[in-house]
Amino acid sequence: MSALWAPIAAWGDGVRTTGRPLRAVAQPAARLARFPFLLVLIGVFGLGMVGLLMLNTTLQSQAFQSRTLNRQAGELAYAQADLENQLDALAAPQELARRASELGMRPNPFPAFLVLPSGKVVGKPIPVGGHEVPALIVKTPTQLAAEQAAKRARAEAKAAAKAAKEEAAAAEAKRKAAERAAKQKAAERAAAKHKKATSPAGTTTKKGTHGRGQP
Repeated sequence: MSALWAPIAAWGDGVRTTGRPLRAVAQPAARLARFPFLLVLIGVFGLGMVGLLMLNTTLQSQAFQSRTLNRQAGELAYAQADLENQLDALAAPQELARRASELGMRPNPFPAFLVLPSGKVVGKPIPVGGHEVPALIVKTPTQLAAEQAAKRARAEAKAAAKAAKEEAAAAEAKRKAAERAAKQKAAERAAAKHKKATSPAGTTTKKGTHGRGQP
């Protein structure tokens, strides 16, 4: 062996002893055709667009429902506040007094108390007529209007009764005057008839007598 080949041979021996053994390279896998790949890509893109559209539609529907529910919650909050104000107004002492007066309840200056659970009565219950404490009676506008209407009705009825009584008295006086006038006329007619029946008869007799006496 020459001196020129000696290093190459030594290097080859080192490679054989330290490197891995050589083996055959496998055949490369067959590539997909371009057209089916485009179809698969278009299908995946279409499915993604459909999914995105469905997601967007779902989000919009949920947002609309959320706005609707928020609006309903606001309306219910206002309604609750209004009802609470009405409840506070109805629970006020003056309103309770008015409602009690409207139901016919009247304050009792002589109350009696019932002790529970023993059932003992403290105080002497005295029935009242409802006019003992007029300052505590709270009348509603309806009651005031009804009382005024009843007062006007009583006044009108009294005036109508008075007018009817006056008309009846006038009619009675007129009837009595008519009766007196009729009696007076009847008396005058009777007197005239009597006078007529008596006076002409006497005159005729005298004339007849005088005529007979003359030949």
